[in-house]
Amino acid sequence: MSKYEVKEIAVMSIIKNFPIVFGILGAVIGIFTFFLFPTEIARNLSFGARLLSWLIFVVLYTLIMVLGLMLISWLYNWVVGKVGGVVIGLEQHED
Repeated sequence: MSKYEVKEIAVMSIIKNFPIVFGILGAVIGIFTFFLFPTEIARNLSFGARLLSWLIFVVLYTLIMVLGLMLISWLYNWVVGKVGGVVIGLEQHED
């Protein structure tokens, strides 16, 4: 078994990949929150207002989650510089 140490998380890869993931996740959560099982406030909104609220939710959810993940990555990289990274054991699998 080979062991590898994760020494750094590339923040640019997070900026490139995760907005898509969080955008899709936010859209699904927003559909449940504003349309399928609306909250008390959302239930009283017109369809147009619900749609606008859903779009704003998706954008804000994506921004907050990506910024949080960037902060966590930066913090991880800082800690790794002080104490070392996560060691992962990898084994080649033969089919």
